[in-house]
Amino acid sequence: HYLSKEIADKLALGTVAGQDERSPLSRLSPREMQGMLMIVRGENNRAICDTLFLSPKTVSTYRHRLYEKLDVSNDVELTHYAIRHKLIDPSS
Repeated sequence: HYLSKEIADKLALGTVAGQDERSPLSRLSPREMQGMLMIVRGENNRAICDTLFLSPKTVSTYRHRLYEKLDVSNDVELTHYAIRHKLIDPSS
């Protein structure tokens, strides 16, 4: 459950959903982006911890940082954000 090659390439180029330096997405670290994609795909904290080799506290911290940086308050809003910015395909 890592970033797809396409998303990783876009992140490397800074072009996710037309992102620029003012975009909230541009402020996410690659690890935060990985965590976000796992959250919006429905992965639980244990799976995220195991896959990314993080402690539960770190996953919780990433989640709250994502909420702050993207101005959302829960996982549902985070998922809607990811869909709007074409980070995930809701049909898959």
